[in-house]
Amino acid sequence: MVSSIKLRAPISVTGGDVEKALFEQAKEEPSVARAYEQLTGVPAQRAADQLNQALNVDAFDVLSRGWAEVPAVRNAVQLSALVPGPPSIVRLEQHTMTSNSTLVLESQLEDAALPPLRIALQLISGVQSATLAVKDGRIELVALGKASIIARLVYKKFLVKEHSTGFEGAARDPFKRQPAAVGRRADVDIPI
Repeated sequence: MVSSIKLRAPISVTGGDVEKALFEQAKEEPSVARAYEQLTGVPAQRAADQLNQALNVDAFDVLSRGWAEVPAVRNAVQLSALVPGPPSIVRLEQHTMTSNSTLVLESQLEDAALPPLRIALQLISGVQSATLAVKDGRIELVALGKASIIARLVYKKFLVKEHSTGFEGAARDPFKRQPAAVGRRADVDIPI
């Protein structure tokens, strides 16, 4: 089983977002301040295009890395790698996962390299419930309850961009209680 889960709306930045980060960097870096005008416009958009390639995150990878840290999941993964057999089912209730990484944008103006622009990427996933199958040392998503993700791009303490979206492509969680239908009538014929 291969998971086809993805972000409902991809994380992306614009040239304007890059310009804001460069402006903040220019406050502390004289070489960036001197070159700021040359880094705006088309160069900033090219930088945004490069950053967007790095921001093309694999939603299942983000979630599975977090799930692999849960002791019950980690134990099931280790056991399934050693002992072949049917998949183990692991049910997770409401949880939050955070992932932090750094994107580095290197710029060069003529023959001089500018200080790299380091932007922190924080991904915060909130998951109502998840049902996982673990087999052969791998995690596979069986079903996902309501889930969302917030991406924050930060230069030092300056928020460059915040993006909130959900996940799509996962089956609904069969173990989650569905609300009872109120006011509906059902007729059932039973042979006697």
